[in-house]
Amino acid sequence: MPLTSFGATVAGPAHLRDGLPNQDAWAHARVAGGRVVVVADGMGSKAHADIGAQAACRAVPEALRVWSRHPDASTQVLLGLIHLLWRARLGACPPEDAATTCLFALLAQEGSGLVGQLGDGLLLIHEGGEVRSLRQRNDSGFSNQTLAMGVTRKLGAWVVETLAPGDRTVILCTDGVADDLLSDKHRDFAEWVEDELVPLPASTRWRSLATELRTWPTPHHIDDKTLAVIRSAP
Repeated sequence: MPLTSFGATVAGPAHLRDGLPNQDAWAHARVAGGRVVVVADGMGSKAHADIGAQAACRAVPEALRVWSRHPDASTQVLLGLIHLLWRARLGACPPEDAATTCLFALLAQEGSGLVGQLGDGLLLIHEGGEVRSLRQRNDSGFSNQTLAMGVTRKLGAWVVETLAPGDRTVILCTDGVADDLLSDKHRDFAEWVEDELVPLPASTRWRSLATELRTWPTPHHIDDKTLAVIRSAP
C-alpha cells in the first residue's frame, strides 16, 4: 500500500495583524518502515508557544525512530521519549513557557500504525466508510482541562490507539480548524479531504491546502490553522 502524507499551516488573522508568529506547527517524516505526521498547537498564553510546537514536531519522529528499534518497548516508553526529546530540543527555554498540544499518526506500508493525542485539536480516522475521532469532543470543544506538554508530565493524559492493517485516512487538525467543525460534519470534511486534496499533484497540494486555510469560510475566524493528512490505500 502506498502512503501519502501532506499538510500546511498558516498564521491566523489575529497573529498577522499583531505581527506575531504562527504558534502552530506540523511535520511529516519517514520512520520505521512507514511515515508519520505530527501537528502541534502552542498555547497562545505562553511566551514561547511557537518554539514548543516546532520542538514537538521534531521530537515525535525522533522518538519513533528510537522506539522502533526496540520491538518489545511499550507505547508508554514512546510517550516518555517524546516528552524527553521535546524538553531536550527546548534547550534553556522553560517547558512551561513553551507548552503545546501534540497529535501524531504513524502508518506502515500495510496500513497498520499508531495514533496519539495530547490536548485539544482533532484527529479523525476515516476507514470502512466511517469517520471517528480519536478523542471525543462536543460541539463546544473538549469539556476537561487543558492538557499539553509543559502543562502535564502524566503519560496517562495521552489518548493512544493501535491501528490494524487496512485502507484508511487520518486527518489531524489544530483548534483553528477543529473548533469550526461540528461533529455531524466530520464525514463530509474527511470526504472533502480525500476527494479534493489527496488526488492533487504533490507539488501543488500543499499550496491548495494553504489557500483553503487562509480563506477559511467561518466569518471572523482569527486563530492559526493547521491540517495534516496521512493516507494508506491499495
